[in-house]
Amino acid sequence: MNFDDVEHLLEGLLAGLKARKEIEPLRKRLAELEAENKRLAPLAEERDDFKQRLDEAAEDFAKREEELRGEFGRELDKANENLSELDKERQIADGTANYYRKNYSELDAAYKIYLALDEATRYDLSGIFGAGETATGFFSGAVQEAHLAPFWDYVSRRTDNDNLSHLFDFCFDVVNRGFREAPYVRLQVDSGDFFDNDTMRRTSQSMQRGKVVRVVLQGYRYSGGNVVKKTIVELG
Repeated sequence: MNFDDVEHLLEGLLAGLKARKEIEPLRKRLAELEAENKRLAPLAEERDDFKQRLDEAAEDFAKREEELRGEFGRELDKANENLSELDKERQIADGTANYYRKNYSELDAAYKIYLALDEATRYDLSGIFGAGETATGFFSGAVQEAHLAPFWDYVSRRTDNDNLSHLFDFCFDVVNRGFREAPYVRLQVDSGDFFDNDTMRRTSQSMQRGKVVRVVLQGYRYSGGNVVKKTIVELG
């Protein structure tokens, strides 16, 4: 072996040692990575398992969300139907209430006036209105034409009671409405009118002559003209 061969061999050995020196850290790092990978392998499996369960949960959630949307839609439709029915019922109830207000509020107001009368007065009127224990019972007496004149006579003796005058006005109107053509007309006497014996009647405290200073109770006549009850007046 000559010198060149020895030199070449030495160069090869040096290159091998250098390469080994450079490779050794790489091998060490590879070992560390393999150890780290081995340590992390269960975590990776856990991660993959968690991801799978998360995907399944998301899928279940999407399905349940779709089901709930469908259920909510159906319930909303039912609720809208119920609201529609309730609205119809409310409209019917409002219509009924309006009908009764229009047709029976006047009766209700008159019956309340009747109930506000003292017991002795209601007893006196029982011969005209019956017991009057209910609104319909009171009304059945109020609409009878035969009761109109005796009721006016009773009111004429109690002209200090405004409620009785209001009740007579009500009875007069409902009796008239019971006919196609009203059979009666109220007399129209005003303060300042001259006394007319054909249509007026003086109170016991009134002056014998003069003009009307107070209309106590308006009378009424047949629509044909004849006076049924004269207007009670006070002269002065």
